[in-house]
Amino acid sequence: MQLERVIPAGNRAVPFIWVHTEDPDPVEQRLREPRLIEAATQLDTFPDRTLYRIKWSEEPDSVFEAISSQRADLLDAVGVGESWTFELRFPTHESLSEFHAHCKDAGLPIAVNRIYRPSDSESTARYGLTDAQYDTLVKAFEEGYFDIPREIVTKELGAQLGISDQAVTERIRRGMTNILTHILVVSDGESDT
Repeated sequence: MQLERVIPAGNRAVPFIWVHTEDPDPVEQRLREPRLIEAATQLDTFPDRTLYRIKWSEEPDSVFEAISSQRADLLDAVGVGESWTFELRFPTHESLSEFHAHCKDAGLPIAVNRIYRPSDSESTARYGLTDAQYDTLVKAFEEGYFDIPREIVTKELGAQLGISDQAVTERIRRGMTNILTHILVVSDGESDT
């Protein structure tokens, strides 16, 4: 299951969710279980997915009550099996701590996968890259390494950077891995919030 990306109006949480399955009936029954979703209305069906309008539960012990009370932004949510992975943006570290405590006190299983805390505009744009990875990726981009067809090969990049072509390849691969890790939400099947 995954939230449909829309811009919410007012204080409502995003009310649309995609269920990716050929048979949505068992999932629809689970959507109606208490503590997360109060109601689910089927809007559209395709062979491999179904779109639902949902009304999130706002019980005192619900995840969404905690998100709302801490003024957090819900950026993404993906449900797989018994667990959900949420991507949330909190206004302060203290509000994140209070959200975590609320979930623990309410008996909601929670695990924090990653906390991203940009300290300035440069760190926001760096996505976990080392200086060497950043410099190599920028140079590769500027010289046309990612163009089709390529304007430059790793051996030539290495000569410009004063490193081996193997080092260029490793920096590009590791740098791209860091970028993708910081941009994409990766679920490992744990109960996440």
